[in-house]
Amino acid sequence: MRVDPSQYVVGDEWAYRARDNAPSERVRIVSVTPGKQSVRVEVAFSDDPQRKSETVPGSRLRVRWEGVEAYDALMANWQRIDDCVLDEVEQSCVGMVFELLVPADIAELEWSSVRDATGIRDLEGLASLIGLKTKEILAAGPWFEHDGAIMLSRTGTLAIAEAACRHTPMPVLNWVVEQETELRHKCKHGSERRNYLTGEPETTSPQWEYHWYLSHHRPRHELLRQWCGHRAVTFQERLIAAEAEARRLDLLVTELIAALERAGDKTRAIHFSDEHEQDRITPEKSRPVVDRPLDLSEIPVREVPRRRRWGG
Repeated sequence: MRVDPSQYVVGDEWAYRARDNAPSERVRIVSVTPGKQSVRVEVAFSDDPQRKSETVPGSRLRVRWEGVEAYDALMANWQRIDDCVLDEVEQSCVGMVFELLVPADIAELEWSSVRDATGIRDLEGLASLIGLKTKEILAAGPWFEHDGAIMLSRTGTLAIAEAACRHTPMPVLNWVVEQETELRHKCKHGSERRNYLTGEPETTSPQWEYHWYLSHHRPRHELLRQWCGHRAVTFQERLIAAEAEARRLDLLVTELIAALERAGDKTRAIHFSDEHEQDRITPEKSRPVVDRPLDLSEIPVREVPRRRRWGG
């Protein structure tokens, strides 16, 4: 981001930080050297006159000295929610869960001060979306309020992602299966991709794609399945297996009917074909039908003959 050099006035005092987590120091601007994309500022340290002046990037001058207390409090809050480090797999999974399940107007991941912290703009909406109470969300990790939003730590981000998966698992599991279907084809036939260094298209081998799958994709898929839970995973697997088995049997029946036609038994072939189509079990037929009880006048009368007994 380009810095406006006009904001730095010689003689003004600013808060200087050598690093993001370093303490703020009061400095006085001695000179300003604008550049094409940045600004270099020579500063003298007001609280240490014996210290030699330094030329620093303008981005290290954070706020004017009169606003240092509020700025230091804000930075302390950011450091407080910087409570853990997400590895590459966790970062990727968290990003995918938020993309699939969490609208940006309710909550979104932060990318500036603390990457992968969560900015919650609608706490009640988020609680309803992921099946947790508001107090459970706030108890998941350190948080503070900033610009009308609640900033929740990385630990809280992991808790939100896992709760969202358990509450609404099918979109996540369907995405995983779609990815695995595509990767299965690549691991058998290779793929084409663009070389990141040259920008030219190149062809990858099935062996390379399989190695990339094991090291890059599979850990993410397993973590997402873990977050969704065993029950949701097995339900999806049973559903996929049932659909595949129904298709296999449908093809088998079609082949048997064609065999009957070739053998000259067209009557039975037509009979089995009609029965196969008419009695097909579809979603709209799978629900139990609830009928009203019949009136006595609607119940058909059945006459049951009884043998006459001797002496009767």
